[in-house]
Amino acid sequence: MYQRIFSGLFFIMSLATASAQNEPSTWSLLDSTSRYEIGLNTNFAFDQLMDQNQQVPLELMLRKKIHDQNRLRLRVFGMVSRAKKIEGDFTNIDRIGNFGLAVGYEWIKPLTKRWEGYYGMELEGRKMDRRSIFEQPDTDPEEDYFESQDQYDREIRLSVSPLAGLRFRLSARLLLSTEFRLSAYMGEQQYTERISIRAKEEGSQNQIQSTEGYTLKLNGLRFQPYTGIFLNYRF
Repeated sequence: MYQRIFSGLFFIMSLATASAQNEPSTWSLLDSTSRYEIGLNTNFAFDQLMDQNQQVPLELMLRKKIHDQNRLRLRVFGMVSRAKKIEGDFTNIDRIGNFGLAVGYEWIKPLTKRWEGYYGMELEGRKMDRRSIFEQPDTDPEEDYFESQDQYDREIRLSVSPLAGLRFRLSARLLLSTEFRLSAYMGEQQYTERISIRAKEEGSQNQIQSTEGYTLKLNGLRFQPYTGIFLNYRF
């Protein structure tokens, strides 16, 4: 998949470079007329376009120019996933919600007329919720009950990430960019599991039989060599 993506991007870049040879006055990446830049991570188009009914991933990046080679950045991202499977009397429902916000600062280093590198730092907060519900008939033929299992998992993380990336100019307003990050994170994970039974009669309520759970402290390092390809627009 990624090989096809990069092949397509390099083809676009070669066309853009060839078409711009007759207008050398518009090559500069350091545009003095634009203060803002908004970018959309194109991963959703390549990975989830055919599955939008169940997963809606999204990542946006807003940059504001402070000086010609300095930018403030704000990144927001999220995903909602829901899957339901019914086989006879068995039902399984899985839900995932992932939301986050990152603020950062970056320094730009022009490389060529169409390429530039950049590096910086981000502070990111992230919250992820997972819930899985499973119901099955009671195995005792003399009892008319359903057994229900409800698992809930929540993670909250705070991370600091040095980063570096590359950008390529398609036109005066459009740019492609990609970057990598090394994240040092800390946080907490809370897990709860409830097992209950209920009668098959319509309108009957669950009767909780057992509940257990735990809380974990999280910390570590995570290296992201590829965080997606952003399509950026200056304004």
